[in-house]
Amino acid sequence: MQPFDDTQPTVTIQPEPTPRRGGALGLLLLIGAAALTGLAVVVLLLPTDAPPPPTEPTLDAVVQLPTDAQLPPPSEALPQLPPNTEPQVMGPAPTLNAERIAQLLQTPVSQLAEPNAGELLKFNPFTFIPERPRSEFVEYTAVSGDTIDTIARRYGLRAETLAWCNDRRIVFVLRPGDVLRIPPVDGACHVVLGTRQETIARLAEQYNVPVQQLINSPYANFFDMSPDTVLPGGLNLFIPGGEGPLIAWRPPSEVETDAQGNIRTVSFAKGLAGSCGQVEPGGGAAWNNPLPNGTWVRGFSVGHTGIDLSAAVGTPIFAANSGPVLFSGFSTWGYGETVVLAHGPFSTLYAHMSQRNARCGQFINVGQVVGLVGSTGNSTGPHLHFEIRFNDQPQNPSGTPGIGW
Repeated sequence: MQPFDDTQPTVTIQPEPTPRRGGALGLLLLIGAAALTGLAVVVLLLPTDAPPPPTEPTLDAVVQLPTDAQLPPPSEALPQLPPNTEPQVMGPAPTLNAERIAQLLQTPVSQLAEPNAGELLKFNPFTFIPERPRSEFVEYTAVSGDTIDTIARRYGLRAETLAWCNDRRIVFVLRPGDVLRIPPVDGACHVVLGTRQETIARLAEQYNVPVQQLINSPYANFFDMSPDTVLPGGLNLFIPGGEGPLIAWRPPSEVETDAQGNIRTVSFAKGLAGSCGQVEPGGGAAWNNPLPNGTWVRGFSVGHTGIDLSAAVGTPIFAANSGPVLFSGFSTWGYGETVVLAHGPFSTLYAHMSQRNARCGQFINVGQVVGLVGSTGNSTGPHLHFEIRFNDQPQNPSGTPGIGW
């Protein structure tokens, strides 16, 4: 027989019997359990007043229409839309482009905080109202220190515009208290003379503006009119962009004549400081160069009634002809320190000087020093502004023999 053919034992070993203990205790437990079970049966069989279990609500229980007594008073009723009001359709919500999203993602959270009040003010909405040009004339009362040029600049206009729309006395001799009419834009004023049979086309040609521009202008009131329309006499018109007669910006001269028309006396800027009053205009001789060492700067042209010659401050200025002094003083017309001499029907003017060597009552000979070069008045640098006038009308000094320019 092999040692591992049968591993089962051949002898059964019976356990040793355990003695019985506590039998009375077990009996008591069984009796208690039976009593509890009976008590439970009695409780279940007793009647009860508990409410029935909840049931599913019906539609009538959920939806209950209010009665008239349950409706809110009119003052508490919700606002009603007006009849036939269509609901407003909101547009699509604003979106951010990819570039802005990337910028926000890269911005630190601390910088995304709510801006303070100062920063919010920068983004307050506002309405921008562009400046509108005037459409009518206004009046301006001159005060001490005013000139036609400063008033024109104040209103953004050319000085010529004020001269073409105001009395020439006011333009040339402006006094405090004088009232000027100020046009809305640059242009010229015109009074229609009935005896001339003036048409719109003729008016446009006279003031050098396109006829259709004049007809369409809101200032002329020529709408729907023909260029051949004859204008009624006495009509006061404003020609926007119009060019009136040449204005020689110079103080006025006054000439007294006898019964035969001969000149007795002449004055320059009469009534202004520096004027010598009525002076006999004698004199007159050969012409001479007033500034032989000067340098040509500017010539005679429309709006520039003389020639400009530059030189160092203090360079002597010589009389271009012989004659009495008409004016010696500081000119408020922009000439600065000025001397004016009479030579019969001619006169000469020397402006912007640093020093005057001629005075009222003197007779100055040709070649005599009348002053020194300077830069007074409306001047951008030391130079001589020199004029020649014939019967008070400016002439080109360069065309006068002996002047040398």
